[in-house]
Amino acid sequence: MWTGTSALRNIDQSLQSIRNDVVRLDSQLERLTSQLASKERQRAKLLNDIASVRLSEIESGELHANYTAADRESAALLDQRERALKELNARIEAINERILEAEGQRDLMLKTVNDASDEIVEAEGQVQASLASDKTYLVQLENAQGAESIAEEAQRKTQQAQENMSEKAKPYQDDDLFMYLWNRGYGTTEYQAGPFSRFMDSWVAKLIKYDASRINYWNLTAIPERLNEHAERVGDAADEQHMLLQQLEMNALESAGVTSLEAELASLRLKLDNHDDAIEELENKLNEYLEQRALYASGGDDYIQKCLQRISTLLEHSSLQSIHKYVKMTVSPTDDQLVLELQELEDSLDGAEDDLGDVRALHDGKLSRLKDLEKVRRDFKNSRFDDVRSGFGNQALITGVLAQFLQGVVSGSDVWRVIKRNQRYRKVASTPDFGSGGFGEIADILGDELLRQGRRQRRSRRGSTWHWPKSRSGGGGFRMPRSGGGSGGGGFKTGGGF
Repeated sequence: MWTGTSALRNIDQSLQSIRNDVVRLDSQLERLTSQLASKERQRAKLLNDIASVRLSEIESGELHANYTAADRESAALLDQRERALKELNARIEAINERILEAEGQRDLMLKTVNDASDEIVEAEGQVQASLASDKTYLVQLENAQGAESIAEEAQRKTQQAQENMSEKAKPYQDDDLFMYLWNRGYGTTEYQAGPFSRFMDSWVAKLIKYDASRINYWNLTAIPERLNEHAERVGDAADEQHMLLQQLEMNALESAGVTSLEAELASLRLKLDNHDDAIEELENKLNEYLEQRALYASGGDDYIQKCLQRISTLLEHSSLQSIHKYVKMTVSPTDDQLVLELQELEDSLDGAEDDLGDVRALHDGKLSRLKDLEKVRRDFKNSRFDDVRSGFGNQALITGVLAQFLQGVVSGSDVWRVIKRNQRYRKVASTPDFGSGGFGEIADILGDELLRQGRRQRRSRRGSTWHWPKSRSGGGGFRMPRSGGGSGGGGFKTGGGF
């Protein structure tokens, strides 16, 4: 079984793999963009060379001047772009270093948190071992278990009565005449009507034998209500016995110093949470810089756009019509060769633009997957899955789904679902299903949904005695280990729902 830190390390390695892919694609985009800009400048030069062969002196001089100015401006823009990109790369490198440093600090902070958790686990284990032989505690445990059994039996009877009522009351509810008299309160002190209505209602009641049916229907509806009231009373009594049991547990934990250890752990976790928030801010800023660099690498920045626009303006010069005209008229092989080179270059430009589009799509996909996996890791941390007591079965499945994520086969939500499904709390010195924590765990697996809901409601009112990882949002909690996972606790048995 993986520990929580081992699972987190594998997620981090997958994240680093995606970041490496992003850097590699950045380099490809930058190379393709530079090639594209270079080809555009080469295209302009070819047109200028063609013009110099056959155009008139005035036209040639004008085009030469325009070409020289455009090329000079383009070169200046590309120099500015290079400086801006160098500055952006420096910021990316700096924030990467800050993230690496922050992650290293987090490892140390997490170790401190897990050391504190270990100390609490050991202390709780000693408390549980002591309570397991405490006669006063065992008597109260038996009282609480008995009250819980009565509450569950009362709830089961209520559920059965409600099911019977739903089935057996249907013929009455389908009888329009019966329901008419029932809704008017006929045969009770609530019934009010004039002489004629009373006469007609009496005639209908005799016709359908209403009096006997009313008693039967009343029993069908009243019994579930009374049983529900009884279930609530014995449920409250079970809560009271459970709270008395918890008080004994809390007193023992207080005496063992666990309460103060919990306060210290909460403080350490808060610092770790704040540190994680700071890392998240750094990662968000890094992603912002990576998107900016992707814009540069794919030629979408202002510098390259201005450069290409300036060259494009040059190529729209009116004398270009004359260039093509003179090339067609001349028999000189020089300008014909230049035109062939121009055609080849334009074909190459089309291919470079297509390649650039393909790599840009891959790059955008990698950035999106980077954010998805960062969210998975954030949810992992917020759920306290990196706690020392947390473990993960089916390592091969988790490794496989991470590999599939890197290949683009599954989504981040798929990865998170697999991680959550395979998370378990490992066998340690103390166990969460000890004493008050074990009520109804087995019954939760075997019972029906309505009974499970009742137990969950009682647990939510009672709270929890034993200290197990909770998510930052307050959720989380113990998940029963499957076969082979271990549930801890040293084998304490009482015959109750443990």
